[in-house]
Amino acid sequence: MTIEAVILDMDGILIDSERHWQLTERAIFAELGIDLTDELLVQTRGLRTEEMVAHWSARFPIDGKDPGALMEEYDQRMVETMKREVPLMEGARELIGMFREMGLPVALATCSTQDHIDAVMEKHRLRESFDLLVSAAVEMPGKPHPEVFLRTAAILKVDPTRCLVFEDSFYGVIAAKAARMKVVAMPDRSEFDQERFGAADLKIRSLTDFTVETYNKLQENQ
Repeated sequence: MTIEAVILDMDGILIDSERHWQLTERAIFAELGIDLTDELLVQTRGLRTEEMVAHWSARFPIDGKDPGALMEEYDQRMVETMKREVPLMEGARELIGMFREMGLPVALATCSTQDHIDAVMEKHRLRESFDLLVSAAVEMPGKPHPEVFLRTAAILKVDPTRCLVFEDSFYGVIAAKAARMKVVAMPDRSEFDQERFGAADLKIRSLTDFTVETYNKLQENQ
C-alpha cells in the first residue's frame, strides 16, 4: 500500500527539545520542594502538560499550589525557551524537503500547545513547509490515544493506513500504531535499546539515517 502522507511529531523529532522540557519540569517542581530525578522524569515523557502535572500532583504534595497555575507557568516558560534556544533536530529540514520533493503532504501532530507550535514555526521559519499543524493539547485525548493521528489523517483526507509517522516517544509509537499507521521511531539515546520500541516499523538513531532508499524499503514492506 502506497504511503500518501507523512506526519511528524514535534518534540524530539522536529526539534531537539526533550532536554528543555525536562529541565523546565524539574525546575517547576523543585520550587515546590520536589526533586524529579532523571529516572522519575522518564515516566512523563510524551505526556501533555495537563497529564504531566496530574501525574506528579497525585504522587507528591504540591502544598496547595493550583495545578492550573503550574500548567500555565510550565507552558509559558517553554514558549520562551522555544523562541530563544531550541534547535531543529539534525536532518529535520532535509527530511521535510525530501518528502515535499516526492509530492507528499507533510503534517505536524503534537501534544504541545498551539503557542509552542507557533514559537517553533516562527523561530525556524517552517510554517510554509507544512500542509497541516495539529495540536492535541486541547479538545482531544493525548497520546497513546490515536485521536491526534486520526484527526490529522481525516483533515488531510488520507486513509490512516497510508500515513507514515515519525515519533520519538513510546506513547507516540503506540498511538500511531493504534491508528494503523506505519511508524518510524527515533527514541532518545537513553531509550534506544529498549525492546518496546520494536513495536515500530523502523527504528533510527537520527533523521539523517532516513533516506530515499529507506523510504522505498518501507513501501515494499507494506
